[in-house]
Amino acid sequence: MNRSEYEDILEGKRLYSDLGFSMQAYDPPHYKYCKPRTPDKVKEDVLNSTRVQSVIEQLSVENDQSEDELLSQARAMVQEMGHNLRMRSIRFFAYFLNKIFKMLYRRIYVNGEDLEKIAKLSKDHPVLLLPSHRSYIDFLMLSYVSYCYDFPVPVIAAGVDFMAMKFVGSLLRNCGAYFMRRSFGSDRLYWAVFTEYVQSLVRNGDAPMEFFVEGTRSRTSKSLSPKFGLLSAAIEPFLTGSVFDITIVPISISYDRRLEETLYARELLGIPKPKESTSGLLKARSVLQEDYGSIHVCFGELLSVRRLAEGRIDRSVHGLHPRHMSVFTSEENDFVQHLAHQVVLAQQKNMVISPWSLVAAVFSQYPQGLLLEKLVNEVVWLKKQASSLGAFVDWPAKEDHSSIIKSAVELHHHVVTLGADGRVGLNFLPQTQTKMETDMARKHSLMEEAEVRLMVVTGTNQLLHVFVRIALVLVALGNDGRKTKDELFRIFGFLRRVLEKDFIFLPGQEKQDFDTALQYLHRAHVTEEEEGSVTVSNSGQKLQSFLHGMFSPFLLGYWLMCQFLMTTSPDDARGSTLQQLTRGAQDMAATLLTNGHVNRFELLSLDMLGNAVMSFVSIGAVKRFKSNGQVLFLPIQENVLSLCKEIETFIVAPDLKTTVQVFPVKARL
Repeated sequence: MNRSEYEDILEGKRLYSDLGFSMQAYDPPHYKYCKPRTPDKVKEDVLNSTRVQSVIEQLSVENDQSEDELLSQARAMVQEMGHNLRMRSIRFFAYFLNKIFKMLYRRIYVNGEDLEKIAKLSKDHPVLLLPSHRSYIDFLMLSYVSYCYDFPVPVIAAGVDFMAMKFVGSLLRNCGAYFMRRSFGSDRLYWAVFTEYVQSLVRNGDAPMEFFVEGTRSRTSKSLSPKFGLLSAAIEPFLTGSVFDITIVPISISYDRRLEETLYARELLGIPKPKESTSGLLKARSVLQEDYGSIHVCFGELLSVRRLAEGRIDRSVHGLHPRHMSVFTSEENDFVQHLAHQVVLAQQKNMVISPWSLVAAVFSQYPQGLLLEKLVNEVVWLKKQASSLGAFVDWPAKEDHSSIIKSAVELHHHVVTLGADGRVGLNFLPQTQTKMETDMARKHSLMEEAEVRLMVVTGTNQLLHVFVRIALVLVALGNDGRKTKDELFRIFGFLRRVLEKDFIFLPGQEKQDFDTALQYLHRAHVTEEEEGSVTVSNSGQKLQSFLHGMFSPFLLGYWLMCQFLMTTSPDDARGSTLQQLTRGAQDMAATLLTNGHVNRFELLSLDMLGNAVMSFVSIGAVKRFKSNGQVLFLPIQENVLSLCKEIETFIVAPDLKTTVQVFPVKARL
């Protein structure tokens, strides 16, 4: 996609009043089979549905409760979750957002022509809008963009924690938000009410439905592994024949700078996020004084559920029983998982890479800082590598490279700074150390530095999806730079499986990923193949070294988790919680960093350490089980040791025997 295909929707709005914008004519298209309903009618339809009535009858018999009591519970549930979409609230929201966005952002770019095409198609089939999720702004942005383009304002899945915010919760509900619990557990009645509510909106096509397939915001700026529950519920009307087709729109929202950058860094270190509240929102109004650059909103290529399902699943099996009693087949579960991954990969494909992301990626490999001239040269080189892989880099053609990079540094002045000597360094005050400094003081100092460094890391993370597949090939080649193609594929597969919780790969596409990556590396003259062996060319050594520096912190973090798991007693079968394991490994990482034996602050990220544990569960190195309602994890020591040794072949690992005192997990936590 070219820059010319984006238009800045704020440009014209700066010329006339916010009130005029909010009162503009608004007549969006509607799904041709939609029967107009009020929000209250939607709720009544849900309560009267065969699905909900059937579950009420079953629970009445099983739990010896009256049907009236259960119906009352169901009514309370649907009242809690239901939206209350009102035009006057949408106009107030448009007025408010227009004013705020003009203060926060330089430009908001949208590929408007593609959205106009989607608007026309929305008359024929129900539409699911599935945006990436890296900021609170995401769901506000889509409603704002929809209003700007005369597109139907979507109904939006939101967590119940937003509902508790005075005034804001009501405003969100009146602008189309419907609220869902973070966890349903085994509450069959809630499952039935929520599923029916979602499917009623899809079947009738009251409005496009928006939700985040990743489930929650990404604090790391990387795409999260998709969740399948809401997507399964939303496409079930197609699988059971209630609708002819469903159109899915992957949407990529890219930020020059996120409002929550500092907050996310603290959360990754384990500092709890503030509870969502109206008072907290008002206290945070100082953000309005900052410059957050620009946003790109890209509506991606449409996905037809019918076309994707053709030849993959047999929907006729659902004709054997009532629709509300349908159970997904194994093929349909696989289809949903494949579809969810496909959506996230489509989001990644259309992400816009900002100059800051390139600056952060280079800066991450120069932890003590570097001269501006060196930074410019390295960033321009990295931009070329990313562009050749198909990434869309937001790089103004008429500006010189140095000006673009200086602008990116200035935009992130709270993270990095350009000194009078022309050196770019971190923007934090070095701590003065004394002999009497306590362990607690040293850890506090470390965490202050880590907060800033993790903001550099999250900038780098926006770029990782572009390089991950070729990076795994180059990491697999190792220092000797030579492997047979079969051996290279084996190691690539190992790395891909280990890191699949941190990066998004399409299930079952391991060989295709490998072949595509290797073909690119050969074509770019990074690797060569002769006599059955693959080697890194002389011209490819810089890229191999750079990408190893970019991705090795993940392997080092996974290795660190292995080390921590091996401190548990082999005779202790009680297991540990995920929080105990991640906090314990984080303490070990803090000691290594304080002693200067490692220098990558990514090791302190609870997100990465948690992904390591979940990866180890998938590959059989850790056992996951429930005890007294609590999810626990127990390492399988011989498997962890084997995994640790294999990971060690890709990194420079510190000697823990001489650098850090290790305590058993139960004693440490």
